[in-house]
Amino acid sequence: MRRALHAGLVELDDIKKVVVSLMTEDVRFNPERLAEGLVGAGMLTPWQARKLLAGKARGFHLGNYRLLRPLGRGGMGVVFLAQHSVMNRLMALKILPAEASRDARRIERFKEEARASAKLEHSNIVQAYDFAESDGKLYIVMEYIEGVDLHRAIVRDGVMSPATSLDAIIQTTDALAHAHQRGIVHRDIKPSNLLLRSDGTIKVSDMGLARIGYSAADSDAPNRLTGTADFIAPEQAIDSHAVDARADIYSLGCTWYFLLVGKPPYTGANVAQRLAKHQTAAVPAVSDKRSDCPTAISQLIQRMMAKRPEDRPASAAELLTQLKRMAGSQPSRSELADRDYSAAAPLIVDDSSSFGSLDDSGPVRSAGSSSMAEVGEIDFGSLPPMDSFAPAALPVSPLTAPPQPTTKKSKFASASTEGDSNQSILLGVGLSLSVLALLVVLGITFFQMTREDTANPKLKSVEDGKGNVIVIGQ
Repeated sequence: MRRALHAGLVELDDIKKVVVSLMTEDVRFNPERLAEGLVGAGMLTPWQARKLLAGKARGFHLGNYRLLRPLGRGGMGVVFLAQHSVMNRLMALKILPAEASRDARRIERFKEEARASAKLEHSNIVQAYDFAESDGKLYIVMEYIEGVDLHRAIVRDGVMSPATSLDAIIQTTDALAHAHQRGIVHRDIKPSNLLLRSDGTIKVSDMGLARIGYSAADSDAPNRLTGTADFIAPEQAIDSHAVDARADIYSLGCTWYFLLVGKPPYTGANVAQRLAKHQTAAVPAVSDKRSDCPTAISQLIQRMMAKRPEDRPASAAELLTQLKRMAGSQPSRSELADRDYSAAAPLIVDDSSSFGSLDDSGPVRSAGSSSMAEVGEIDFGSLPPMDSFAPAALPVSPLTAPPQPTTKKSKFASASTEGDSNQSILLGVGLSLSVLALLVVLGITFFQMTREDTANPKLKSVEDGKGNVIVIGQ
């Protein structure tokens, strides 16, 4: 609770509401139960709760953003789902790791990624909005895509139909044509970098290995592998500095193969074996693995995966023309949006607990005692109204402030008896007032009756024989 308050993730009033709700089931609390209640109420994400339970109280904010959970790891950093503190907009933050912040070469490459993303504005490319620094950490603010990457989609739902895969490749090729026209080579096209949005839109992500300009100076060492071994073009494995757009076409061919077969075109016990097969092994045919794959698709994939760049389609624009011609008169709707999902196939997802928060190396005590609320300062003496509780059955919360002296009753324990006493006193006072009023009325009546008799005595008149009348009081 102290960590959550110190981290600025919840307010004390929010915690009190959760405590009230949890008390309807059990008055006993522990950190795990309180964390579960905060997650269930939507006040914490599971990732935030795990970090708090592990003793972390920092690293949940970056600039104007609150970090919600890790989304994955890119070529240059960790990607987090984040929420703007004012606009409440969900964004994806790609953050350069702390160890890379001391490497001038990696910092420059990270900035290069931001510049590459800024040059691209296409419906099939993840949009980058800002590049910023906070607390010594560099990050890129990007569009958040609610969906799943194609690698996980295949693991979860099985291989795609030829028509569905064609739809995905057409969208990806359109994005690559846009990037290539602006002199940007992605250099890391693979299923996990193609995000599938819920409406069937493909978004190309992760420009971490992108290079601006086909002949521009590059910081890659000649013998440094840039790319992913299962999808890398032969010439890129040898010299990543000299590659052009046709390297992306090769990687896209390998990706298309994966979408239809469910595994990369070449396998091996280690990276060296897979790289060697990209150099020398015959290009596999999808039609040998799937009888329902049209020959035209199988042959085009083989051409895209040709060993020599000159044997591949010359550009993404040329490839896009062939793909659209192949699609023919099929409906314009997205095949991916209508894809059947398998509920039985498991979804392999990285355990988000393996991702650390940005600055979570220190436990709670590292935040300093002056900035951390002490348990005694968190007043749980008053909770929100609990209409569902019978007054006499209201329990004492174990999360209240430290016990007061025994001569004083806690607000929880005395709430019922104090209410009953007040009602008894009011009833007695009311009865006393009624009796007093009755006595006053009787007294006034008696007094008036007595006064009337005294003011009006009885009289008797007689004659004295001389014609005079004499009045005599009795």
